[in-house]
Amino acid sequence: MKLAAFLLRYFRHYVGWAMVAAVAALLYGILTAGIVALIEPIFGEVLLAGEHSPVGLTVGEIEPQQGDAGTEQVGDMASRMKRFAAHFQLKDRLDDGYESLKKRFGINETNVVYFLPLLVVGIFLSRSLANFVSGYSFQRIGLGMTNDLRNDLYRRVLTQSSRFHAAHPSGELISRVVNDVGVMQSAVSYQVVDLVQQTLTLLFLVALLLSTHFQLAITCLVVTPIFLFPIVRFGSGMRKSSHRSQERMADLANLVGEGVRGHRVVKAFGMEGFEIEKFRRATKRHLRVNLWAQMLSTLSSPVVESLGVIGVAVLLVYAGLQIRAGALSAPLFVAFLINLFWMYEPIRKLNKVNLVLQQALAAAHRVQDVIQVPNEIREAPDAGTLETVEEDVHFKDVSFAYEKQPVLENVSLRIRKGEVVALVGPSGAGKSTLVNLLPRFFDPNSGGIEIDGIDIRELTLKSLRSLIGLVTQDTVLFDDSIRANIGYGRSDLPLEQIREAAAAAYADDFIMQTPSGYDTRVGEAGVHLSGGQRQRLAIARALLKNAPILILDEATSQLDSESEALVQKALSTLMAGRTTLVIAHRLSTVMNADRIVVMDGGKIVEQGDHEELLAVGGLYRRLYDLQFEA
Repeated sequence: MKLAAFLLRYFRHYVGWAMVAAVAALLYGILTAGIVALIEPIFGEVLLAGEHSPVGLTVGEIEPQQGDAGTEQVGDMASRMKRFAAHFQLKDRLDDGYESLKKRFGINETNVVYFLPLLVVGIFLSRSLANFVSGYSFQRIGLGMTNDLRNDLYRRVLTQSSRFHAAHPSGELISRVVNDVGVMQSAVSYQVVDLVQQTLTLLFLVALLLSTHFQLAITCLVVTPIFLFPIVRFGSGMRKSSHRSQERMADLANLVGEGVRGHRVVKAFGMEGFEIEKFRRATKRHLRVNLWAQMLSTLSSPVVESLGVIGVAVLLVYAGLQIRAGALSAPLFVAFLINLFWMYEPIRKLNKVNLVLQQALAAAHRVQDVIQVPNEIREAPDAGTLETVEEDVHFKDVSFAYEKQPVLENVSLRIRKGEVVALVGPSGAGKSTLVNLLPRFFDPNSGGIEIDGIDIRELTLKSLRSLIGLVTQDTVLFDDSIRANIGYGRSDLPLEQIREAAAAAYADDFIMQTPSGYDTRVGEAGVHLSGGQRQRLAIARALLKNAPILILDEATSQLDSESEALVQKALSTLMAGRTTLVIAHRLSTVMNADRIVVMDGGKIVEQGDHEELLAVGGLYRRLYDLQFEA
């Protein structure tokens, strides 16, 4: 999808505000031209600066002088210019409007000295109001659009498959959601108003300039490409530099995230210096790109201003000759010159807008790249729901690979309702991958998974995942209260129900010993709690969900011996009547499972209960001997 079409999806909700902004911006441009058009009467009627000046002549009044060489050619050129100038009547219309106001209010040579300044004040106040309405409307559009975009981006990131998250570092995704959208937000909220408002103002001022003195205006506008060329060149360089800068910022975010999450490992290995130097190299790359971008940004204004000064100098020479020849009046030239200077402000702002918008475009492309990554986990259009498990969970010839690396090969496993099945095997055997396929964190490359004979891809994700309680090896807690972590997303639950789940996980005692009980905040990732306490809160969260299927991925790995014994008792009670998949490396935790499935190399190599597998003398026996030989 093209970038314009991509952004239009978010803009269409703010068409009403866009119409208000456009009308206000149009009014702002007209009023600006009106102020400039009053410069000549201010000098001529209020200050009487034109009393003894040569009469002002427009291009339409210039006639070739008899006897000059090339009279025919000059006359023909003047005629063509006159016809072309007829298209630009803005000054005439503004002058007519001014004269109408004078007649309506009975303004004469005596009281015009009061009327004209008051008129200027009124136009300025109206222009300020139009500026406010236009600015606020564009900010409403920009903030609203980027807010919707950020929400959509976060939703897309959060709903992507685990394969997507494996391919995109968290720092990169955080940079997209926070930094890149922030760049777009700043540009759309504060620069688009200048883009529209200053462009319209510039057009009106150009039209006024052409209708004031066509020949002089054309002379000035001929050199316009000289001003536009550096603006375009600087903008192109700025977009490339901005794209590289945002990529370097994503690298920094990723490094900071890794350093903060792994600070214990960093300290334990004495690698603070190594990590700091790695971050310093990254910041140096980021600095180099930013300095180049700032050089382009800083250099653009002096270059444009220098060209402007040269243009003004040439204009003064030309105007001086015209005034001496009687072809131009001083008040008219002052008005023309002020018009020209007022055009500089829109050009300067548009130059700045161009640089900022190039940064925003680079950020928008990066956001678009992420938000348009197809989600491999999709619901079928006619997906149904399932309330509970009545028969079994069936893995049918399931194969899966990360990229091109096979992880599971034709795995078939049927788990009856209420059965406790333990998955054991060496690291990398495919145990966690197999259970991650059940809640559709991934989809298998071939084969399928059925619950009560229904393919899980025919169920809504909400329905499927409501059937599954999950406790992982890497305990995930949120920086919130203990109560909020146990009742995750369910603020309506009474405290008594939360405490029952905590008590079943043998967590209630230590919770009540914390400073604020169930209202105690656990800190980022539960940093204020021990590993065993964090794990028991995660188990309590799964118990509270009361799902018919339980997945326990090394659920007791962080518990000390005493806590593990208590939790195992609670889990034994909980697992009665529930279909349970247990992954464990410590075989002591799975000896009482109804069935133990041994995996190796992505395949099931053995099945049976503890005693049967010991008697076989295969891989399970070797793992058992390694753990229990004293």
